[in-house]
Amino acid sequence: MASVLLVDDDVETLAAWCASCAAGGFEVRSARDGQSALRMFIESPVDVVVADWRMPIMSGSELCHRLRTLPGLADVAFILISGEPSPPAFVSYDGFLRKPVDGQLLLTTMRRLLADRITHRESRIRRTT
Repeated sequence: MASVLLVDDDVETLAAWCASCAAGGFEVRSARDGQSALRMFIESPVDVVVADWRMPIMSGSELCHRLRTLPGLADVAFILISGEPSPPAFVSYDGFLRKPVDGQLLLTTMRRLLADRITHRESRIRRTT
């Protein structure tokens, strides 16, 4: 079962994302800010991180940057979500969705990114053998 860490400071949004992901078959963890999410991820990495761009304490963009610098853990699929009209150009995320996010679109995006990761990993293995 694939795992996801959902991060948003809005309780209702986080609850909706959790319900959608659990119903979609994901093992779900959640955090209310990027700093808590980073600690959770380091203790127990997940397959996908979904985070709001703008949060107090640590933003989703800062969380993404920090995750990308973790040795051996930097290849997690990262989806940045925001009410802003366009994504930040300075963040190395894998997907960007605008709020409000439909649960089905979130699941579809997560599954696509996971499938892309598997395909990329398999092609890397084939090139080295």
